[in-house]
Amino acid sequence: MKQCNNGHIFDEKIFTECPYCSDVNSFGTRPLGNSEPDFPSTVPVDSADNFAMSNTVPQENVQPKSKKGMGVTVALNVTDVGINPVRGWLVAVEGVKCGTSFTVHSEKNFIGRGAQFDIDLFFDKAVSKEGDAIIAFDARSSKFFITPSSSKNNIYHNNSILLVPAEIKDYDTIEIGSTKLVFRSFCNEQFSY
Repeated sequence: MKQCNNGHIFDEKIFTECPYCSDVNSFGTRPLGNSEPDFPSTVPVDSADNFAMSNTVPQENVQPKSKKGMGVTVALNVTDVGINPVRGWLVAVEGVKCGTSFTVHSEKNFIGRGAQFDIDLFFDKAVSKEGDAIIAFDARSSKFFITPSSSKNNIYHNNSILLVPAEIKDYDTIEIGSTKLVFRSFCNEQFSY
């Protein structure tokens, strides 16, 4: 097995050059559609338990199921690489993107307009690029809270202006800019993980 400069692994006995970079398959033809194939969520390792592809995931997070030979592929356990679990959702019920859902994760979820925010309301020009609100999940009490951030925009919780942190519950409404959102919890007093 050989690794090209772009990190692709290929069999040098079959290919003289990387088939992904050169866009040529084992029959010498170019595949239709995308030049990059869709890879499953696995990480190739060699017989010495080292990563053959890249160092994006720490070696200690992947435990090979077999040590037989070169090129063993091992399933990657997503909980080992820092997945932030789903705790609830916000769904836009009024505004430009009505019906769009946003995932609320553990700890603090920053709401604003821009890729730096956990909940990015990029479609609403009335939402601040500095951030408008924070939704926090408290794992100790399994409750959610919303607090306004330092933007000049008014935030409304159940049609009342939000000036201090407030607990939010299922079906509560949050208005930010020209977008109205409804909150739904996944983790609560009945269930949490």
